[in-house]
Amino acid sequence: MYNQMKVVTGILFLAILVYSGLWYTAAFDAEKMTTKKFALWRDAGLLVEHGKIEHGGFPYRITVNIKNLKLSTRARGLQFAADDILLVSHLWTPGHWVAEAHRAKGGLIQGSSQFSAEKLIASYRLHDGGKIVIVVAPDTGKKFTLPRLMGKSGPTVSAWQLFLQYGGTDGPRNSNLYGEQFLDFKITGQTPSSQLEIMGGISGPVIKDWVSNQLANWRDAGGLLELDAIEFSSASGKTKGSASFTLDERFRPLGSASLIQVGNSKLADIIDGLGLRAPRMRFVSTNGPVSIMFQNGHASLDGSKIAELKPLVD
Repeated sequence: MYNQMKVVTGILFLAILVYSGLWYTAAFDAEKMTTKKFALWRDAGLLVEHGKIEHGGFPYRITVNIKNLKLSTRARGLQFAADDILLVSHLWTPGHWVAEAHRAKGGLIQGSSQFSAEKLIASYRLHDGGKIVIVVAPDTGKKFTLPRLMGKSGPTVSAWQLFLQYGGTDGPRNSNLYGEQFLDFKITGQTPSSQLEIMGGISGPVIKDWVSNQLANWRDAGGLLELDAIEFSSASGKTKGSASFTLDERFRPLGSASLIQVGNSKLADIIDGLGLRAPRMRFVSTNGPVSIMFQNGHASLDGSKIAELKPLVD
């Protein structure tokens, strides 16, 4: 019995040593890879600042803590900052990370859309075949505000989720005359009185910043934003359909939307929220199929002009 206990104890001690060695190797690698990723982003032209980076979480988790991260493209096409970011994984799930961003804020398209969040939760998962799936949402019960959306005051949002999928070769992917979609997305959002869900994808070269030459490269190479499913609903009615967009020579939206309205339509509210309707412009809601065209600097509803379209970049 004594010899058996010695063998069991020896095996346990060896297992602990092996596990500890694997954990510390993985933890140090995670910390080094985070620092290396920031360096690669700087080399690619991004503005990256951060404080201390350190690993932890032994023995159950592998964590990387990043203090005072500030990330921005040079033309402020994308901005993000957080007081503290905690990256969490496990030794047995190296392709899956969960991130917690505390006191985060950011903006898109040179500040035309802005947000702030007490706490954001994100999940990063690398699948076989190289497909990457990222899901982002605010932590339940934590404060989230949307000060600006598309250049206007943002709505009061009670919940939202952003789903991104890109890369990889496994599974079918949408393709068309404009090429294969390199990014698929799904956005869901709720206000106290309505709900919005959008699914779609982006084709063409990656836009690295919100500047004219990047947008021109995307447009001229056949870039296309496709909204495969749009659904806006409230207690009084529902609007659903699809749309596709690119840009014209002056960087104004070019494309079309096909929608169906049921009940007391809120299509006018959607158009107002996107900033498409000019002040004092009369809008008549209809019930049933609706076609909106975006061309020649105007948005037209069933053939009637409803708004003037501004360039998306100066």
